Amino acid sequence: MTGKSPTPFTIEIPQGKLDAIMAKVRAYEWHEMPEIAPGADRWAYGTDMEYMRELCTYWAEKFDWRAAEKKLNAFPQFHAEVDGQNIHFIHVKGSGSNPETVVLTHGWPGSVFEFYGVIEQLAHPEKFGGNPEDGVNLVVPSLPGYGFSGKPKKPIGPRGTAALWDKLMREVLGYETYIAQGGDWGSVVSGWLAYDHAVTKGGGCKAVHLNMYGVRPAALPETEAEQQWAAGAAMTFELESAYLRLQMTKPQTLSYGMMDSPVGAAAWIVEKFNGWSDRRGPGGQEHIENAFSKDQLLTNIMIYLVTGTFNTATWFYRGMFEEGGTNMAPGTQVDIPTGIANYPKEFLVFPPRSMVEKGYNIVRWSDFEHGGHFAALETGKVFADDLRAFINQVKG
Repeated sequence: MTGKSPTPFTIEIPQGKLDAIMAKVRAYEWHEMPEIAPGADRWAYGTDMEYMRELCTYWAEKFDWRAAEKKLNAFPQFHAEVDGQNIHFIHVKGSGSNPETVVLTHGWPGSVFEFYGVIEQLAHPEKFGGNPEDGVNLVVPSLPGYGFSGKPKKPIGPRGTAALWDKLMREVLGYETYIAQGGDWGSVVSGWLAYDHAVTKGGGCKAVHLNMYGVRPAALPETEAEQQWAAGAAMTFELESAYLRLQMTKPQTLSYGMMDSPVGAAAWIVEKFNGWSDRRGPGGQEHIENAFSKDQLLTNIMIYLVTGTFNTATWFYRGMFEEGGTNMAPGTQVDIPTGIANYPKEFLVFPPRSMVEKGYNIVRWSDFEHGGHFAALETGKVFADDLRAFINQVKG
């Protein structure tokens, strides 16, 4: 790699690496799970062992990494060095005479794979009956320490990553301006892009589209609705934040078990995909595979395993902690156009619009009937259509 010039990249995992992972999956010694009453939530104590056995049987007997690898290599991928950090990213040029540019940022425990189902829809809408002039250039990076990006020497958080992204977009790829989009950590990185690197502050971010409430204004809840949201959010945090507290404080301790056990890492990840997604089926029954197929779950899990990045991915939480959190300075806000995509099964539910507007210049707010935390992967066209509508609203 020379200087900042991007280098083309193709995923080619050695067969020996795959064999070692699968040998551990097949050799896993299953243990106990509490009895669950008929009709009760089988995930109440954590990842359902019945489902994990089913998933691991499929993993060992039917899942084809080489087929997944071929799909992952379907779009142009690159590596580029930015401030000493090796960044992996997908780069797809859009149709049309003057396409806008969008940087899509994933989160944990996701990966760039979350966006694979919407890349073509966004870049080349004419292939789906749309207008080619609505096509956008897409840059889809892997967070530092995640997937095929390089591993940092110490934790880096979302604010530091936003600085890397702005340099990637402007100095490496030559885009003077861009629109940022993200959920989970991607919403925090995108929030910092809009806050620290907006065009109004000399950066390149001209607008931001969020499907999770990440970077927040330093404002207290005032109305009754805002106070009710705050109470509910506090309860959700209490029930769901054990993983966050561990990864934010002692991620290295967690790593010794997870780096050694593909089944352990898979269970840790799958529990979040189950708990944070819209699992509602046509008959009202909830099941994880109403949101994701086994192949989708395993492709995402394998990205962590084949790259050995479960450990460094969790460092991101410690990086956020060391950066000082996710709050804006008192009396400040994001002044560039902001779009909010509010999915009903997002576990970190958005507060009332009145509270979000204390920190963001909201020009579009969309409420959906279906979808959860992994919005692009869960809803596909619904996600793409809303993002496209926002881009058309703010472009120019």
